[in-house]
Amino acid sequence: MNVQSSLIFDIGLHQGLDSEFYLSKGFSVIGVEARIDLCENSKERNLSYVKNGTFTIVNKALYKRDNETVKFYINPDKDDWGSLSQGSAEKGVGTSFSVEVKTTTLKNLIDTYGMPHYAKCDIEGGDAIFADQLLNFAIHPNFVSLEATSGIDIAKLAACGYDAFQIVNQYVNPQTACPFPAREGTYVDAHFNHHMSGLFGHELPQDQWVDFETLMAMWLDWYSLRRRNPNLAVGWLDVHATTKVVIKG
Repeated sequence: MNVQSSLIFDIGLHQGLDSEFYLSKGFSVIGVEARIDLCENSKERNLSYVKNGTFTIVNKALYKRDNETVKFYINPDKDDWGSLSQGSAEKGVGTSFSVEVKTTTLKNLIDTYGMPHYAKCDIEGGDAIFADQLLNFAIHPNFVSLEATSGIDIAKLAACGYDAFQIVNQYVNPQTACPFPAREGTYVDAHFNHHMSGLFGHELPQDQWVDFETLMAMWLDWYSLRRRNPNLAVGWLDVHATTKVVIKG
């Protein structure tokens, strides 16, 4: 199976802001979201792309098995905290209610739509599902990203064969500018907010790619500082992974 250079998976579609960015850069996007209301909002926001066939929305939750019905927990005060885990939806500071949703798997998505150039995963408490299923493939997306809350999940990316990594603190995304000329798709003068994953792939700072050992040391340092003084380690981290071969082109 070949990687499709113009395809992106947005797993954890939320309000469709990341997908809107990818679509405006000329990519085709498969957006995966468990909540029907967020799917409808994303469809309305990106209706022209839905109509021209470059944006497909999958109203399902990524899960370990396909086509099952499971409970999905919704935090009424934080629409970005929806999760298959009640604890992740509440985070000890809120309440949630559950709805029933259908499931899909990474295998089903890839079998249906192809292997993406980039796969973004941001599903509260569910990044391990993505990392686990990624291990089952001999060929992988050129770039992947997930929320960096677990060293085990990051190690699974290394086990997939990724050997170049980069940490991005999403809290500082509003200060990030898109490189010009563009290094992914067409140039877009995007302005990111805290609900967006920001830059991806070749557009991430080229001098910030590090090996697994260096990445893990940085990740542990950040969380160590956060435990000692959370005011000095604000925000939340994504980890991006690729290979040295892809970076060099």
